[in-house]
Amino acid sequence: MITIGDMVGRKSYDYDVIFEVIEIDEEGIATLVGKTIRLIADAPIEDLVILDDERVEREEEKEDAVIEKMANQVVKKNRKKYLMGKILHIDGDGKYMRKCLNLYEKMNIYAVGIEIKEKEIPEKILDYVQYLTPDIVIITGHDSYNKNEIEDVDNYRNSKYFIKAIQKIRQHYPVSNQPIIIAGACQSHFEALIAAGANFASSPNRVNIQSLDPAIIAVKCCSTSTTEIVKVYDAIERTSNKSEGMGGIVSFGTMKILYY
Repeated sequence: MITIGDMVGRKSYDYDVIFEVIEIDEEGIATLVGKTIRLIADAPIEDLVILDDERVEREEEKEDAVIEKMANQVVKKNRKKYLMGKILHIDGDGKYMRKCLNLYEKMNIYAVGIEIKEKEIPEKILDYVQYLTPDIVIITGHDSYNKNEIEDVDNYRNSKYFIKAIQKIRQHYPVSNQPIIIAGACQSHFEALIAAGANFASSPNRVNIQSLDPAIIAVKCCSTSTTEIVKVYDAIERTSNKSEGMGGIVSFGTMKILYY
């Protein structure tokens, strides 16, 4: 019997993604969110199989390895001479948000994480941005594309909410680097997110992205000086599907170098 909270795979997709069941309706259709990727999907419960704990643990270990690798690569010998950028991380998935906050903590980056359901982000985000005045805003959660007309935003599960949230910020903060905005999730409408005012977004090839991918981009921005351009390809090279999953525009870093 499939129940809410189970970790499952879909028979019809050869169990390619580990999902958590978050809802089951009266018709036996389950709402699923990826365990390690920012994908949301629906599936009949007869298409689902509970996955063994060992596979789930392997996926979690992969994410832990990413965090450790990042923490070891970007280390400053004298921390007090550098002031990293401040991050506001808005996430539709609290579990994913906590993974990202763990990465920021290991990198000694100040970050505030707030869990908000994707459809509620546009109406709430500006209050948090104005109160916290972050250098970087991440707007993410789960998304999916239904494979119909690619330019139609209505064919994406949550892209329209991410777009509205970006527009809200840019109405008050029109300079593209103040703050830097990183937006999107699995299969999101990349071009529309960039057009709305995001600096980095998913997903150019409408592919899945991992839970840490937006945070990896943010770390790169935080560890690049305000006088230097963030090398887009260097940033996305660290992400799960690289240029197929993330893209962006020329942006300056947010790290302040203190001279004394």
